[in-house]
Amino acid sequence: MKKKPLVIVLHGPAGVGKDSVIEKLQERTGIKRATSSTTRSPREGEEHGRDYYFLSWAEFEAGIAAGEFVEYATVYDDYKGVRASEVRRLLESGEDMIIRTDVQGARTWRDKLDGAIFIFLMAEDRETLRARLIGRQSETVDAIERRLAEIDAEIDDIPNNDYVVYNHHGALDAAVAEIEAIMERERVNPARPRPHLRG
Repeated sequence: MKKKPLVIVLHGPAGVGKDSVIEKLQERTGIKRATSSTTRSPREGEEHGRDYYFLSWAEFEAGIAAGEFVEYATVYDDYKGVRASEVRRLLESGEDMIIRTDVQGARTWRDKLDGAIFIFLMAEDRETLRARLIGRQSETVDAIERRLAEIDAEIDDIPNNDYVVYNHHGALDAAVAEIEAIMERERVNPARPRPHLRG
């Protein structure tokens, strides 16, 4: 019998450490990441096809017109989204998968993906998030303030998630261990349906 894979949808405010958590979780568990597409430029160290599929606006809009994306949004003046083919490829492999998104994306995934586990990743407080955003030195002050302005909308979405995990400063391993424990709990949960895209 084919095993029932786990699909985790991870979201939370900008600067909370989603990429760091996913990278460490991949090292420990082998979980596969559904790679998003974006029109923003690569940051230092990012690779096309590994971190994101970096597309031009024309390429992304052609994909939208063709109905290729399960979800997409304009995020800070750039498109970001996940192609259905990327999700189906991983679901068909039977491997565990993690989807990194934001609050808008999480709402869409709840409508379009059955059997997923929704985890909200949070830092200690707003000031910690602000310090992290400034510390990564990849955005302007205006961009940081725009991201901070959206934190309240992110936090309002907490009740719609299955779990909340806190990624405290300097305690990345603890946050990842907590997600590993969630994975083990959900792996034997008979009430969780086999993940699949609707439609």
